Amino acid sequence: MSAGRFLFNGNIGSPGALAARVRPWLRGRNGGPPRVLLVTAAWGAGEYGEGAAREAFNAVGVPSDWQGGFDRAIYNLCVWHVWQDYLARHPRVAAIDAELRAAQEATRRFYVEKTRFHAERVRQAARYARDLLGEFRIGELPVTVRDAVRPASSLSGRDLFRRALVRELSHDLADLVQNDQRMMEALSEEEAVLAARTGVRTDGDWLHQQRLLTERILRADVICLFGGDPGALLASLRFFDLRHALIEALRRGTTFVSVSAGSLVLCERIVIYDNFSPDPSRREFRLHDKGLGLIGGLQILPHCMDRIHTDDPDNLAYLSRRFSSRLCVGLNEESFLLVEPAAPLARSVGAHDGVFVFGPDGVKWRYDAGEQIPLSDGSR
Repeated sequence: MSAGRFLFNGNIGSPGALAARVRPWLRGRNGGPPRVLLVTAAWGAGEYGEGAAREAFNAVGVPSDWQGGFDRAIYNLCVWHVWQDYLARHPRVAAIDAELRAAQEATRRFYVEKTRFHAERVRQAARYARDLLGEFRIGELPVTVRDAVRPASSLSGRDLFRRALVRELSHDLADLVQNDQRMMEALSEEEAVLAARTGVRTDGDWLHQQRLLTERILRADVICLFGGDPGALLASLRFFDLRHALIEALRRGTTFVSVSAGSLVLCERIVIYDNFSPDPSRREFRLHDKGLGLIGGLQILPHCMDRIHTDDPDNLAYLSRRFSSRLCVGLNEESFLLVEPAAPLARSVGAHDGVFVFGPDGVKWRYDAGEQIPLSDGSR
C-alpha cells in the first residue's frame, strides 16, 4: 500500500498562489521542515527558472538550506537538462532518439486526424437524433455496442429509428476508443525501440545519471510537478525510466503536488486540448500518450471551465466514454483534489473552487471543499 498522497490542481497562475494553497500539506516525514523537489521539466529550456517557486515556498515557511551554492531543501530535479546533456555526449543515441520522436509525432498526427473524423460523426449523429427525437442524450447510450441490440418485434417505427441511431452512435464511440488504443500501442512500440537499438539502459553514463536522479526523488518529502509542455515532462522522465523511483517515493510517504501538465503525466493517459489548431472549429480534446500511471481510476482534465463545455451533458458523456471507463475529473485554477491511495480516499480541498466530476451518463457533479469523492465506481 502506498503511504503517500496526491494534491492535484488544474492551472493555478503563479508559484506564490500554489505555495499558499498547499501550505497545510508541506510537512517533512520526520516532523521537521520538508525537502521540496521541484520538477520543472515541462518548461523545457527554461527548466532552471525555478527562483520564483523557491521564493514562494520560502514565503510560506519552508526554509532553504544552502550548502556549497546549492539549496538542499528546495531543489530542482533538472531532468530535462540531464536528458539533453546526455544526448549531447552520445550523438548516436541522440540521432536515434530524434528519429523515433519524429515517428511518434507523425503517428500522433495521423491518429488525431482520424479521431477528429470519428468525433465529428458522433457529435453530428447526436445533434441529428436530438432534432428528430427530442430529449436524446449520449449519456443514455448503452456502454457497449452489444447492449444496443434488443428484440424489435414490439417496437414502434420511432423506437426502431431510435435503435438504429443508438447502434450507430455506439459503434462510432467504440471506434474512437479502439482508435485511441491502437495509437497507444503504436507509441509504446516506438518508445521501446530506443532501448533495444542503443542498449542505453546498460550504459554506465546513463546508469549514473539515473542513480543521481533517483536519489533526488527519494530524498524529497514533497514533489512538485509544474505545468507547461506535458510532452517535454513525460519524455525526460521516461528517458531515465523514473516511474519506478516515483512509485517508491509514493510508497515511502511523499506528497505529490501537481499543476496542469504535472497532473496529466501522473495519470494512466494524457489527454490534452488542441489549443493551437489554426482552425478553432477543429480544436478537440485528444489523447496524447500513455502517462506514468501513478494514479488509476481517474482521468484528470485541467483548465476545466476554459476548455470543457460543462453545461453540455452530451459533451461530458462523450469525453467520459472516450477517455475513461471510470471518472473524469475537471479542475480549474483554484480546484484542488486530494487523493490518498492507501485509504482509498479523494476529496475536494480548494477553498475558492470545487472539483467537477462526470461519468458516462453525462451528469456533472461539483464537490466543494471538504466533500468526499467516491472512487470505487461511477455511482455518487
